[in-house]
Formats: sequence, C-alpha cells, structure tokens
Amino acid sequence: MDMRNSLKRPQSQILIFTDLDSTLLDDQTYDFSPAVPALKIIHSRKIPLILVSSKTRAEIEFFRELLSLESPFIAENGGGIYFPTSFALPKEYSYKKIDSFNALIIGEPIKEVLRRCRRLKRDFNFRGFSEMPAQEIASLTGLTLEQALLASKREFDEPIILQNPLDDKEIFCKKALQYGLDCVYGGRFIHLFVGGNKGGAVKTVLKIYRQLKGPIFSIALGDSPNDISMLKAVDKAVLMQSRDGTHINGLAHPDLIALEGNGPETWNRVMLSILEDLRNRKLMAES
Repeated sequence: MDMRNSLKRPQSQILIFTDLDSTLLDDQTYDFSPAVPALKIIHSRKIPLILVSSKTRAEIEFFRELLSLESPFIAENGGGIYFPTSFALPKEYSYKKIDSFNALIIGEPIKEVLRRCRRLKRDFNFRGFSEMPAQEIASLTGLTLEQALLASKREFDEPIILQNPLDDKEIFCKKALQYGLDCVYGGRFIHLFVGGNKGGAVKTVLKIYRQLKGPIFSIALGDSPNDISMLKAVDKAVLMQSRDGTHINGLAHPDLIALEGNGPETWNRVMLSILEDLRNRKLMAES
C-alpha cells in the first residue's frame, strides 16, 4: 500500500505494533528508556501502540503499565488479544472477560499444548517453562525472580530449550508440526503452541480498527522469526537485527526497513524518522 495515498484518505488512523525483547526492550536489561523520545511523540499524537510478544499476559501488563499504554495488546505469540473493557468491540466478536480486559482467545489452552508436547518428547529431549522453577527461568533469561514468576504464567505458549546440542531446530519443528504443534523461533527459545500466531492476531486487530475507525496505516517492528507473520501483515515493516547480528530470512515485503542494531536506541531512531516522515506527508496531503 502506498503511504501517501493512505494518508490522503479522511480520518486515517496510524497503528504501531511492536515486539518487545530486542526490539522496544534491551535484550539483557529489558530497559526501554532510550526509546522515550519517540514514545512521547506517539503518546502526544494518540497513536495506539500495540505490544505483540511471546511474553505472557502478566508480563505484558507490567510493561504496559510502565509505558502508560491504554491500547490492546497481543500475548504469547498471538494466543490471546486483550482489549481494555473501555474499548467497544464490534458486536460480532465473542470475547471472554479476564480481569480488566475483554479477551479474544485464538490459541488452544496451554493444557492441550503440553499434552502434545509430551508426545513430542518421545522423539526429542527438551525442557520447557512448565518444567522449570522460576529461579531457572530467571537464570536463562536474566529476568528478576519476580518477573520470572510472571513469565511462568503461560496460557497458550510453551517456550522450550533443546537439551541435545546436536538436535536440529528445523527438524524439531517439522516433527512438532506432525503432532499438531505450531513451532517458531524466538530470540532465546523455541516456542510451541496450537493455533494463533502474531500475524493472525495483528490482522484481527487491524480488521477491528478498520471497522471502528476507517482507513488504517499500520507499522510493525520486530527482530525474530516469530515476528515474520506480524511484519507481513502491516503496511510498513521494520526489521531489526537478531541477537547474532544477522537479519532473519523469509521476509518479503514491499515497504521494508532493515536496520543495523536492535533494542530501544534503534527503535527510537527509526520511529522518530518514521513519525517525522508521516507528519510531513500528512502536511503535504493537507496542503
């Protein structure tokens, strides 16, 4: 979609979707403070910033509060979409009331995921979050013990680590598919889930906003293979480098920005540039 044409439409709405770890957050400290200049502009323009992560609902709620966000968010690789109860969902959407959110449940519950994982364990030796105490999760991720407890509250998605260094993750994922498990690589872990993915959840959010707000121009930022479906679903895709300094393969997009670096400093730099460009194009369209 051409950005200039989309911005000429009346009442166009910008939506920003972002991954968290190694994208908006530093992958070691989980700090987002270098991104504050861009975040302030996003807040001032009332642009919805929608967090899309493999993190749990509890983890995302923590960062959502720190970021003073009121937008929906997508948890556990698209397993659930959570809208504030103040957000008037179109009548055709059946939601579940969970705490202060109306949730669209897309993924199968973690109980079903773990049942299929047990079958997969006949072929591979791996260890998942459901088997780990919080202290072990903290050690693997660099999270505090309190944050690791939030990370352990899985509802749809099981992060795992292969125990045999000779096991090939591509072969592992192909076998997982045979057991009806979706399998994607994140920054640190392989993720197993059933139904739902980031891209499908983003498309649902876009459809709802279009129903309520009209024309939309969408932007997404990510760095890992589990972000590909999200990046493909939007008008402008921003791809950051992975932890190993490379860019993920398999992403074809007509409006792609591939960046050097990752984390909040890179996020801030590219978002300031995009926001300035959007502002200039809007002024041109109105003149």
